[in-house]
Amino acid sequence: MIDVHNHILYGIDDGCKTKEESLSVLEKMSNLGYEKIVVTPHYMEEANYTANHEEKMKLLKELETELKFKHIPLKLYLGQEIYIQESIEEKIKRKQISTINNRKVLLVEIPMFEKMHEALDFLDELIFQGYKVILAHPERYLIFQENPTLIQDYLSKGIFLQGNMESINGKYGKKAQKLSKFLLKNKMYFVLASDVHHENASFFEDFYKIKKKLLKVITEDYFKELLFINPEKIINADF
Repeated sequence: MIDVHNHILYGIDDGCKTKEESLSVLEKMSNLGYEKIVVTPHYMEEANYTANHEEKMKLLKELETELKFKHIPLKLYLGQEIYIQESIEEKIKRKQISTINNRKVLLVEIPMFEKMHEALDFLDELIFQGYKVILAHPERYLIFQENPTLIQDYLSKGIFLQGNMESINGKYGKKAQKLSKFLLKNKMYFVLASDVHHENASFFEDFYKIKKKLLKVITEDYFKELLFINPEKIINADF
């Protein structure tokens, strides 16, 4: 399996705090069967999550060295979960924001509880500039929970959807769970990811329950697309 959304890179956002915690999470991911991980720390100026590309790569290289030493068979790639704003492309050029695997692929989030109607315009402009845009966890946004038909506007623009695996388990509430099931049943997700933040995350204990619930809603083939095939396409910008 391949994970394309998490907060494993330590000390720079609300995810893992230390190198040791990052390594603990990576080992747990490996034990579940993950082979490739795209680390996606937040870029969010309001929260001061603004480590630049050089800082993030330094941390990534440190983790790669430790994984090799510990014989943990994981391959790491750098990405970012980018809070929506007008200046994304400029900050990519200045190496403040990291694209996924240094390709023109972006993982973007919008406000969780605000109805930001201009978000679609921002994302549409990025697509016009040649980026492939993946919207993180749409099932968690109030704007879609209240009006799921708006999701089609995003899909019609060529925006891809990344769901959080734990949404199906009710971690983010019943509205997110309901919307997640709707998106799964209608094959609207392009990829599923962990969005794991810490070594004590419920994701690890509940993984097989989550997989079982997913396979009650979707086929085995679609499950493979979401966790194996399409994440590989994201890494290679081949979609």
